[in-house]
Order: sequence, then structure tokens, then C-alpha cells
Amino acid sequence: MRSFGHKRPVRDTDGKITGWKDSPVSAVTKEALGGQFGRDRNRRLVVTLAAGDVIAMRPLASPRTRTVTGTAQDIYRYLLRCAVLACERKVREYKKIMTLKEARKRARKEFGL
Repeated sequence: MRSFGHKRPVRDTDGKITGWKDSPVSAVTKEALGGQFGRDRNRRLVVTLAAGDVIAMRPLASPRTRTVTGTAQDIYRYLLRCAVLACERKVREYKKIMTLKEARKRARKEFGL
């Protein structure tokens, strides 16, 4: 498995390097959040890939206690479910449109229009 991030030194009280510790990789998004995010509107997100396939997100310039985390599998499952629900919604809308068209045709036949 490929690891992301870098190793940073761990120092003792004298400042000597006693070992190395893995640090996660972080990046800031290019796009800011929209206006529907309340106090976080117009802020960009800090996204961190941590050990154990954990993805952490928080608004830029916010305390680390506001970090939201999830595993890569959980986030993928959520996004996939959103795509499925969007597709199902489109199918329902199409069926509704077709039902209304058929009802209009029947009404025109009945009233001779």
C-alpha cells in the first residue's frame, strides 16, 4: 500500500532526533464553500489523508475540533448512494411526466378536444 505524506523527526528534550513519525498529507481546496454553510460560508476546506484510509475535512482557519472524518470506503459509499438516489429521482420525475401526458390524452379524448 502506498503511503501519503512525509516523515518528520521526533526530538528529545535536548533537540536530538530519536525517531521518525509519519505525518499525514494535507491540502486546501481551490473552491470555497457556498453560502448555505452558515458560519463556514466562503471558506475553503482543509482535506487530510491520514493513516488507515481516513479522510479528514475542516474549514480553513477553524479549530481542529471541528474536523469531520470518515474512511475512504464510507465516503465512496455515500457518494455512490447519492448518485443512485439522483438517478432514481430522475426516473420518478420521468414517470410522473409520462403519467400526466397520458392523463391529458385521455381527457382530450373524453371531451373531444
